[in-house]
Amino acid sequence: MVRVFIYSLIALAIGAWLSVMLMEDPGYVLITFRNYSVEASLATIVLSLLVIYVLLYGLLKLLILFNPLKLFHKETWYALFFRKNVRLQSEKGLQLLLLGHWQDAYKKLVESAERAQTPVFNYLAAAYAAFQRHDHLACTYCLSQAKKHTIVPNSGIKTFQALLEHQSGKDEQSLALLLAIQQEQPDSPFVLRLLKDIYFKLKDWQKLAELQTELEKYRVLNNEELLLLKEHLAVHRFHEVSSKQANEDELKSLWNSLNKVIQKRELVTEAYLRALLSIGKNEEAQRLLIKFVKRQWSERLIVLLGYIDSEDAASNLLLLEGWIKDRPKDVYLMLTLGRLGLRSQLWGKAREYFETALRFSDSTKLSAEINAELGRLLEHLGEHERSLMCYRQAMDLMDHKIPDLPQPDKPADREAS
Repeated sequence: MVRVFIYSLIALAIGAWLSVMLMEDPGYVLITFRNYSVEASLATIVLSLLVIYVLLYGLLKLLILFNPLKLFHKETWYALFFRKNVRLQSEKGLQLLLLGHWQDAYKKLVESAERAQTPVFNYLAAAYAAFQRHDHLACTYCLSQAKKHTIVPNSGIKTFQALLEHQSGKDEQSLALLLAIQQEQPDSPFVLRLLKDIYFKLKDWQKLAELQTELEKYRVLNNEELLLLKEHLAVHRFHEVSSKQANEDELKSLWNSLNKVIQKRELVTEAYLRALLSIGKNEEAQRLLIKFVKRQWSERLIVLLGYIDSEDAASNLLLLEGWIKDRPKDVYLMLTLGRLGLRSQLWGKAREYFETALRFSDSTKLSAEINAELGRLLEHLGEHERSLMCYRQAMDLMDHKIPDLPQPDKPADREAS
């Protein structure tokens, strides 16, 4: 209404100005064609042209309104005069979008949207361009315009909005949209996959477990993705049961409920082993660990063997020394051999394995751990200077180094002073 009012004022101002000008000098127009001539004042010609324009415009509107021959459509006129330019501008906008020129793409897509044959696509593409340049208001506007121009139910547009919300880190808003869409489209693979990603990011294991049935039913995930999901769910269940101080029967029941394929997954086996160790079932954990490593080598599990307090430390040492022949530079295996050497009270052998592991290690975290083990052994062997050097190297290699803070004087310095 405000726009119409402003345009009316402008038209009245121009009309008044023309009236004053024509009253002062009405002008003279002479039109000749062959033997015919027309003479009139400029005011008469202008008014005649205006009347002709109004009549033609009104006639065209009536024809479009009543459409007697089914030929007159608004779209027909756009296609006849404007469609080519609109299509060209839309295609340029999409090309700019694919090239990452977000601002230019947004401008062309929005400008051509209302005259395009399918404005929804223009607005959705423009919404993505606005999202990429972090213009939340423009993105929201384009999405609302897309919903306004859609003919079919707009679940797809809501899904696109949920995807943008998820990518921008607004998982709660995205989740609310997806749950509403799931009520309308329960078999949508894209919605189910997005829900899975959000639940996984939020570590909502209960919801993930509930969603697993739908993911399998509609075959949303491939075999490896489904195995990975089951693996994470199983690991969480072991952590949950272990935190509640479950007994051996509960842990075995959970283990036996898993199919053979999941039991062979490294992380699942590790979670079960740690749960057994937490309740003191060292022998059971050791048997399962060695059985797993014989079938499928695992650095994570071989290191765990060094933490198991077992009466079979000497026999385990002999077993692993047989494996070192095939893995002469395996640092994880050497570290475990060093720890088994300590459990067997073979101090020289333990020291040898720690020092060899340190030479082959290319991981700062692992080198820090080996230095700490070697430093502790050397301290008990009475080699205090070498032990202190190992401890210092371990601290220097730590992920989070301790700050450089003032320290008291050493005893020797105090005595000298």
